[in-house]
Amino acid sequence: MRIIPVLIIGWLLLPFQLQAQDLLYTLQFNGGMPVRDLQNKVGTLFFPELNLAGYYQAPFKPIEVGINLGYSIYGTQVERRNDLFASSNQDLRIRRNNNLLTFMGVFRYTFELDARVIPFIEVQMGANYFYTRYKIRETRFAEPFEQGRDFSDWVLGYRGGGGIKIPFKNPQKGYSEIRLLYHESGPVSFLRRQDTSFDPNTRTFDYHPTRSPFQLLQLGFGLVIPINLEN
Repeated sequence: MRIIPVLIIGWLLLPFQLQAQDLLYTLQFNGGMPVRDLQNKVGTLFFPELNLAGYYQAPFKPIEVGINLGYSIYGTQVERRNDLFASSNQDLRIRRNNNLLTFMGVFRYTFELDARVIPFIEVQMGANYFYTRYKIRETRFAEPFEQGRDFSDWVLGYRGGGGIKIPFKNPQKGYSEIRLLYHESGPVSFLRRQDTSFDPNTRTFDYHPTRSPFQLLQLGFGLVIPINLEN
């Protein structure tokens, strides 16, 4: 997992390393639909993703480089049980969330056109980290009796695709963008809602992870704000 802290540190230090140029910060929502082998394993399971990114815009060149951080909850499950602990038959609430973190370096090329809508292409490379967390508590807002991580796995991956920029009325204030990316990785293991079961005889949870390459088509909508550090 060494690549993850390196990407995070680089993203945090970016504004301090490039103090004389424009930086671009973006908030984006992606919706991912499985394709190919992943679709065969999980069907139409939806992968929403919230992205935060910072880009450096090269002076006098249509090139941007940066770091993209993404977070997704692609499945959640709540159940109530009174057989979790041998010493108590108290009715308890179990919340389990299936999460995905992405850490990607980004290279983007923008086509310099005198047009209202500006196309671009981009590639990303980094890591995908899948993990499932649970909390056991009496009620929704009570302090947890127990919490932890059920299962986790990670894999290197990449994205590629393109989109369009739609500048604001004042282009100096930023732009909105729409993009379509293809996400590919090697095989990775992860849990879905139905992949966890409880054995009341042993009072333990059993896990049956799904293993597949991570392959998505991701449609994204975002807002991009430039910050000029010379001002």
